[in-house]
Amino acid sequence: MEKRRKQVRLQDIAEQIGVSANTVSRALRDKSDVNEATRQRVLDVAKKMGYAIPDFSASSEKPVMIGVLIEDILNPFHAKIVQGIESVLWQHRAGFLFQCSFRQQSKERDIFGFFSEQAVDGLLITSVMNPEYVLEQVQMLHIPTVFLSQRFERFDVDYVLSDSFEGAYLATEHLIKLGHTRIAHISGLDAQFSARERLRGYQTALQDAGVAVDHHLLRSGDKSMESGYYLMKDLLQSNAAFTAVFTYNDILALGAFRAIKEAGLRVPADVSVVGYDDILLAEFFDTPLTTVHQPIEEIARKSAELLFKRIEGASGGELHQIILKPHLVVRSSTSICPQ
Repeated sequence: MEKRRKQVRLQDIAEQIGVSANTVSRALRDKSDVNEATRQRVLDVAKKMGYAIPDFSASSEKPVMIGVLIEDILNPFHAKIVQGIESVLWQHRAGFLFQCSFRQQSKERDIFGFFSEQAVDGLLITSVMNPEYVLEQVQMLHIPTVFLSQRFERFDVDYVLSDSFEGAYLATEHLIKLGHTRIAHISGLDAQFSARERLRGYQTALQDAGVAVDHHLLRSGDKSMESGYYLMKDLLQSNAAFTAVFTYNDILALGAFRAIKEAGLRVPADVSVVGYDDILLAEFFDTPLTTVHQPIEEIARKSAELLFKRIEGASGGELHQIILKPHLVVRSSTSICPQ
């Protein structure tokens, strides 16, 4: 039987020339940011290796392709982000390659390898688990990138986000005004900017009101419903007394609701709860959730619009860092502190 010939990959061509797989892919797609000498070298090596070179001659205008990386499609926050992005991409008649990391660092690495192979024209990235790696990959790919709800203190990048510090301050201040001084906080992971900012907003609101921050009332998790459930159970089983809790997001709050109910307690009679995001489900909880509203679709749309300006070279050389204002939505899950 004739031995099957090994399929030539972009990476194989890249290793022969000494460039990245992304450069090879962009050269084969006739992208303008690849110099002519490199393009010709790629074409020559690809032909010699028997790579099937795509034919773009049938189309005078190549469609823009955007890579979209989100953290968890099961979270309604990210579903809303994708919806907002898609509305802008449709207007530009652009396609997108949607990838979800499900909060796994190994998956993030695989996704960037995939984006490089596909030679996407731009990237839209939400919260990531390994910021250092992601930033390194973005710098290596040399393509326009905009971060959504994510920024980095030590690196200058384009981003669009909501003010997490202010949102957390408003949430905590609301509970303080209701008479609560024993306020727990279930946070996100420390590696993510938004989690650190919401913790800082919570702590600052307490300090401004003359209330000491009790570290026994702090928990952090992976922002999932299950995490909210188990972290709230841990708080309830601890010796630390509290009458209210502010959670990093609404999904954590939903998990916390279940733990409170299983403990024989009631929201808000025994424990007031404030979430963050104002996802659609928030007003349909058994007890409608008081939460911080952030303009999710606006974040997504502005990010996508900014990315297209970058791709088209119409945004100028300066960085674009857009911070939108959140606001508090008061519902039935918070009430005056029980005596």
